[in-house]
Amino acid sequence: MKLKKRLAAALLGLALALPLAGCENLPLAGGFVDYDVSGYIQALLDSSYHNNHNSFVAITRASEENAQANNSSTVENAAINFCNTYGISPTEAQLAQLKDIMGQAMAQAKYTVKEEQKTENGYYIEVEVTPITNFAGLSSQLDVLRTQAQQEAMPSPTPVPAESGEESGENGEGYGYGDEGWEAPSPTPSPTPEPAAPEADPKVLYVDKVLEFCRGQLGNLTYQSQNITIALEIRQTPEGELQLDMNQIETIDNTVLLLTGTGE
Repeated sequence: MKLKKRLAAALLGLALALPLAGCENLPLAGGFVDYDVSGYIQALLDSSYHNNHNSFVAITRASEENAQANNSSTVENAAINFCNTYGISPTEAQLAQLKDIMGQAMAQAKYTVKEEQKTENGYYIEVEVTPITNFAGLSSQLDVLRTQAQQEAMPSPTPVPAESGEESGENGEGYGYGDEGWEAPSPTPSPTPEPAAPEADPKVLYVDKVLEFCRGQLGNLTYQSQNITIALEIRQTPEGELQLDMNQIETIDNTVLLLTGTGE
């Protein structure tokens, strides 16, 4: 059977990319007649966001491992979208932490799947989403964190001790005879402090600060006051198969956890 998404995103240098979604057949367990399309969409979203796979496994007869891939790919896409939105380049370990944060946020997603309506070409379903807004419009806050990381990563220069010598003029030594008599020598220039090596990689420290900020949002998630309705059109082929455009599911993904729009 086919899964909700085939994640082909990879971290290559500083570039993070997402694959384009296409159409996929709905995995029907009991044939095409009187199929509960709304039930399938509900099970798919519960599997993807709430990490609850019971209904999805029952409807599609998928393995628990395949059902778990719904959540894994959705969470990973959310983490990669976050990095792309704010120009963040995490290490593998940091990306794993970000996926954990996105997974915990999506587990608190709010959505309602309406009853399907039969159409001439298939089915029409509306999904009403209450978006999570904590991770949208963060450019200004993250700029502050970037500046803090740069300042903390570069400590103050360490001064070099002055060298002692006859030129110091201690005890009257170092004086000479000039045109106007005995005069003190010119002051010896103070040695230039040597810049200290950075104590930490500012880029790594910056991402750590971003992760700390995002983790702090989990305890107080905020939701948009106005719900957003997303329409799904499921096409039925002449053979009876139902096909879902996965770009529509991706739209729900991007609405459940907003990254742009609020505060921008």
